[in-house]
Amino acid sequence: MATVASVDGFDLDRYLRASKRVDLSSVDWGLIHRTPLPAAHARCLTYMMDIETHTAIFLRDLLATRAGFDPDVTAFLSCWAYEEVWHGEAFSRFLGEAGYTLAPDHEVVRVDDAYPSRGDRHSRIRRAVGRKGYLSHVGTLLGSAAFRDFVAIHMTWGAANELTTLSAYHRLIAKTEHPQLVQMLQAIIKDERRHFAFYRAQARLRLVHSGAARRMTRWAMEHLWAPVGTGVRPQTETDFVVTYLFGDDEGTGALHEMQATMAELPGLGGTRFFLDAVEAARPSTA
Repeated sequence: MATVASVDGFDLDRYLRASKRVDLSSVDWGLIHRTPLPAAHARCLTYMMDIETHTAIFLRDLLATRAGFDPDVTAFLSCWAYEEVWHGEAFSRFLGEAGYTLAPDHEVVRVDDAYPSRGDRHSRIRRAVGRKGYLSHVGTLLGSAAFRDFVAIHMTWGAANELTTLSAYHRLIAKTEHPQLVQMLQAIIKDERRHFAFYRAQARLRLVHSGAARRMTRWAMEHLWAPVGTGVRPQTETDFVVTYLFGDDEGTGALHEMQATMAELPGLGGTRFFLDAVEAARPSTA
């Protein structure tokens, strides 16, 4: 596939030139401790931190597939992984400034601490994923080797994950009264919008030209897709975050909007994987 500057309205060249560590200059870090951070919000932020800092593992899986041969995709992924690392760092530092300590090291992370923060925690999570991560990696390799259009699944899956992340940050903003948390999330959301736009554009490009890709991708999203972070953190944590952010009336409305957005991609009309995921999460948190 030829390298192009713009796909479906996404200007890759502009994105690459503008990519940088998330700008958090608007966050008044010294004021964070003055507003109590509810335990439920800290639990969501901890989950988000763990997932954002796990992006390098997702990148490993992507680059081992046919996606690694596409210069547009690999250029984007290089910046995407860098930006996600700093999202994780932002959440880590916010939790530290709010007075939370996290296992296993109970490290208190402050705004001027050097990277990496929560290093022991991230190492422990990756060790815990262990064998399951390797099996998933092998499955991805085999799928990519067997199906020429396998990258369409990755791009659609990525679009769903980024849309979930973007919407989750909006939902947390709607639930919080913490001014500095809003400042931080609004800054990170700017990056997540661009990430979603790329994945959606790439998914559309591949789905529109291949009936096989549409059929394969629809099946994967309906039968294999799970909320971002599933398998990285305990299922109880995934279920809590999903139902806390999307389990009420406003969250259900957001889910329908998300599903409608994904349904605009070729072959995904009538799917309801977002809605099904929240329904599946309810029993364990009821």
